[in-house]
Amino acid sequence: MLLRRVIEHVRDQNWFAVVIDFMIVVIGVFIGIQVANWNEERINRHEESVLVERLRVDFDRIKEDSDRSLAFHKEMTAHLQTMVRSLRSGTLNKEDVAGFERALLLGIAFQTSADNAGTFTELLSSGRANILRDRELLDELVDYEDFLDRFRFAEEYYRDLAMGAMGAFTAAFEYDADLRLTSDAFEVGTDVGPAVSYDFEALAAAPAFENAAEQLMFTHSGFTLWRLRISARIAQIQQLLSEVGPVE
Repeated sequence: MLLRRVIEHVRDQNWFAVVIDFMIVVIGVFIGIQVANWNEERINRHEESVLVERLRVDFDRIKEDSDRSLAFHKEMTAHLQTMVRSLRSGTLNKEDVAGFERALLLGIAFQTSADNAGTFTELLSSGRANILRDRELLDELVDYEDFLDRFRFAEEYYRDLAMGAMGAFTAAFEYDADLRLTSDAFEVGTDVGPAVSYDFEALAAAPAFENAAEQLMFTHSGFTLWRLRISARIAQIQQLLSEVGPVE
């Protein structure tokens, strides 16, 4: 209908009407584009709101896992330090027995932690990471993922160290035949009951065992430092997520 009217105005040489018709077309196209842009922006902001909430849930879970792993490795570091000190002095004090035995039981163990945020991994894969308007938050999330990549190499290194010490360490004592370890055993301070049989004097007189204990102490100490750095990054991301305001 509009095209027919334009043709009529041109035929009649009514140039003013032609200009008006042209302006109507231009304005209509402009409004259409703006409405489409507004709709797209509204959809993006809704997606961002859902995304931020999912990230909050992810990092609440990640923090819980990370805290558990950090606490375990801090505890093992302290118990192995007690063990090495006792071996060097040739004396196992009564107050150190529980920690000494827990180090025997779990000194070669690692407490795993699921550190990746599935929501952000999915977002990166889709190529829509820029939907997050908070550039500081986005940069922190990208840096966190990069740091986890470096951590994987460190984790493999420390696991190899623990495996290297395992032979000399576990050969010097015996695990209880009825021992049944569950995930609860990795909780800090958990009493699993009689778990190992050992002769402290024999352990103190075995250089290979002391060297293995020192290697495990170094392993858990180094791993703890990495986990502390991860915890700091998690806390920073959680702080930034808490500062993201509601979608307008």
